[in-house]
Amino acid sequence: MYFVDNHRRAQRAGVLAATLLGAALTLQAGAAFAQGGTGMSDMNSMKNMQKMSPMSGTKEVKTATATGTVTALNAADHKITFDHGPIPAINWPAMKMEFAVAPSVDLAKVKTGDKVNFTLSGSGGTYTVQSIMPAH
Repeated sequence: MYFVDNHRRAQRAGVLAATLLGAALTLQAGAAFAQGGTGMSDMNSMKNMQKMSPMSGTKEVKTATATGTVTALNAADHKITFDHGPIPAINWPAMKMEFAVAPSVDLAKVKTGDKVNFTLSGSGGTYTVQSIMPAH
């Protein structure tokens, strides 16, 4: 009986240690990404940026400008996809992503392949395109 009880305790301790090690590795990987780690796909980068946002829990609206190339238009849903460069004002790396577009923006003046400057406003990982102008 003594051996069986000690064996079970050791198994439970091993499971707890493995769980704690897994949590520590997850935190370490997150910290490495926050310090500029690379190698993630664009979609995963965006999800992690939303989780890591220094403004998490707050609703401070920020405005940012960027340059990119229009890769897709969805006029019916009033959305646009840009392959854009880094956006330092909101700590975003270069990536390709879709944005909602404010109703005041006329998407009929934009076509796929256009290089444009655009303005975003929002918070966290949710931003809306407020203006689009041809890049010079």
